[in-house]
Amino acid sequence: MIRYVIKNYIKLMCRSSMNVILLTVTPIILIAVLSSAFSSLMDSYDEAEDFRAGYMVSEQNVLTPFIDTFTEEAEQNGVSFIEFTSGEPEELIRANDLAGFVEFTGDSYVITTSSDHEIEGKTLSYMMNSFEKNIETGVMAMQSGSLVPEPELTVVEHDYMPAIDSVDYYGIIEVVYFLWCGIVCIAGIVNNEKKFKIMQKLRVAGLSETQIYFSKFIPTVAVVSLGIGISWIMSVLLFGVHWGNIPLSVLIIFLMITASVSMGLLFYSITNNVVATIMITFAVVWFAGFVGGSFETYLFSSHPQFIKDLSPVYYGNRALVELSCMGKSDYAAKSILLSVVMTVTASILAIGAGKLRKRGNAC
Repeated sequence: MIRYVIKNYIKLMCRSSMNVILLTVTPIILIAVLSSAFSSLMDSYDEAEDFRAGYMVSEQNVLTPFIDTFTEEAEQNGVSFIEFTSGEPEELIRANDLAGFVEFTGDSYVITTSSDHEIEGKTLSYMMNSFEKNIETGVMAMQSGSLVPEPELTVVEHDYMPAIDSVDYYGIIEVVYFLWCGIVCIAGIVNNEKKFKIMQKLRVAGLSETQIYFSKFIPTVAVVSLGIGISWIMSVLLFGVHWGNIPLSVLIIFLMITASVSMGLLFYSITNNVVATIMITFAVVWFAGFVGGSFETYLFSSHPQFIKDLSPVYYGNRALVELSCMGKSDYAAKSILLSVVMTVTASILAIGAGKLRKRGNAC
């Protein structure tokens, strides 16, 4: 009996195809718009390549005896230094296509950078600061009578999350956002239920509240999965979105769909009104998306971390984005666990609410 009901509910949702089409097409439209609008913002992660810089000794100071050591160490780290004996730093930078210039003065040094090489200028400042600190350490050791270390240039390479461009980011998070709105597909079922009094017939046929719940849950998950799957494929074919670890990403997406559908069915079990259900669902998903990176990227978001942690959308977004650019994510397991807990909890509550409503109607 339940198989027959599930099959017919799938047919009803497919007949109300507009909701499924919106679920499929809307993410693609937003991917095109948002990835273009925020392309410059997401492309701001640049890595400094090898570059040239100049230097000049105007006056001798504590650093100048170690300049040869400094330039040799800098060469090993991709920075070639050229010595000049005269000239203005700004003119020398323009004339020789330098990324920056260091002038050693009586007290310390002065760094001049080019507006066309901001990242290289910051790299140069970091290198000079590191070298100066090593020299200061050596001077202090000499004054205290300790062994003087060989001055060296220390460049620390930090581990960081690789950059992700706007196409990959919005290609992922818009699909995630709309899968949480998948309960709209149930509208076709509900309208026909009320029109043909299907619920009364199912109860007369002896179906339990659990069976009635899963007769809605299973076809809704199937249809939403189909729509989101088409969006996924279109995002790859039209925009070249990179989804990273495909099997794990599919699992995360599917479990989020089950969580979103169970949440929507819980709201419907409580309200018994499809319009109220969609409005409540959209309000909850909007808030979760707002703090979870669906509009303002979570990479630059100023929301406190504990607020982000309240959003299931945030866990899914972060897991899938990190899988795309890193191939792994600590949030993958968290997203899976949260989706499973939400699915089980919402399903139990929805079935319980259905039983209470049935008893109320019987009274």
